[in-house]
Amino acid sequence: MSKPEKITVTYAKRYKDLNLLKRKWFPLRVLDGYILREFLIKYAILMLVFIMLFLLSDIYRDIDEFLDANAPWQMLVLYLFYRLPGNICFVMPISMLLGCMWTMATFGKNLEVTAMRASGVSLFRCGGAIFAMGLLMTGVNIYFNELLIPRTSVAAENVLADQTKSKRNEKKLLVYKSDDESRRWLFQLFVNDEKQENVTIKTVWTPGIAEKLLGTPGSAEYEKRLQDIFGQRYAALPENSEKRQREINRLLYNRKMDFNVGHAHYDRENRQWVFEDGTFISYDRVEETLFKESRGTVLLHQPLAFTDLRFGTEDIKETPQDILNAVQEKDNLSSPVIMKILRENPNMPHKVRCIYETVLYYRLAFPWACFLAVFLGVPLATRNERTGSMLAIISAIALIVIYIVVAQLFLQIGKSGALNPAFCGFAPTIAFIVAGAAKILHDRI
Repeated sequence: MSKPEKITVTYAKRYKDLNLLKRKWFPLRVLDGYILREFLIKYAILMLVFIMLFLLSDIYRDIDEFLDANAPWQMLVLYLFYRLPGNICFVMPISMLLGCMWTMATFGKNLEVTAMRASGVSLFRCGGAIFAMGLLMTGVNIYFNELLIPRTSVAAENVLADQTKSKRNEKKLLVYKSDDESRRWLFQLFVNDEKQENVTIKTVWTPGIAEKLLGTPGSAEYEKRLQDIFGQRYAALPENSEKRQREINRLLYNRKMDFNVGHAHYDRENRQWVFEDGTFISYDRVEETLFKESRGTVLLHQPLAFTDLRFGTEDIKETPQDILNAVQEKDNLSSPVIMKILRENPNMPHKVRCIYETVLYYRLAFPWACFLAVFLGVPLATRNERTGSMLAIISAIALIVIYIVVAQLFLQIGKSGALNPAFCGFAPTIAFIVAGAAKILHDRI
């Protein structure tokens, strides 16, 4: 009987003979392309749905004004087009989070997450394409928030004002207090970039005002103006020129005064205010009254007329746009405008500065909500692999609502001055990103 044929198997003699592939993070072109395509489809659907909802809201709110004015439909379309960037900026983070959760939950439901993990690719790496989109959308959000929206919002308001014959930049009975608290403006009707009528400015005497109102020291006009202001006190002024000037400065500087201006406008080319056809009056000095309640209520002289006064930025820093910005909601101002206000008003009251700074830091942090949405969405999706997309979407909605509520709460606390503005502006976003990082490390995804 013949012996059976012996079967031999050749094994690797040494472990190093095996060709082991190193784990690769980049590039995974096929996998990244597939995940990115699936995410962009869902993200586009969500963006389209949210934008349509906001579009319908704008139409419902403003269409009556266009119809009452018999405005052409092209102007309504143009108005809605200018409103579009603001709506996109708001829905972008929400769409990012929902799109991320929807995509990852769909992968889990179809067991694609299991297949990716079995092939040695972590879930965190699988979301690399979505992370890249989150960073890109953060940059887009910053551009929209700081550069595009301020321009398109003004354009939308101008279209609405032109077509409905209403001036949205008009403010009746407007009161503006300069940030350094040295001037208070009272407008019967304020219209931006136009000549203002019947304006009252409450301020105090300064060297710049004295130079404009009194003229050249020693001239006949100068002495006549002093006599009109001081009345009987004029005769008691020292004859010595140096002592005389010191006494005039002591009596005038920091004394309360009012300008009642018939016509006021801002010369943008020369950066100065022009007051025409007005009068001014001065009040008693603080130390000349016994009771605090009566200070600044006794007239020093009767109204004195002037025909033309011009004050540059060294005397009056605010511009018409600054006045309009001050009466607008601080949350609607762009970061460059807020930084300009803070830079040009170092003596701003602490409470007002807290409001501006908190809004500034909040506006710098909020665009990162797009990246935050992905950073939270990927680890959160690991808990919903087997439960379907519905729980993922519910979790995403709850998470974004919590983030918005916490961010708004810290915004109000920062505005009140109870906590540091920078902390209140950045803390919610940073805290949620840290929470997402901790979840990633804990689950080792």
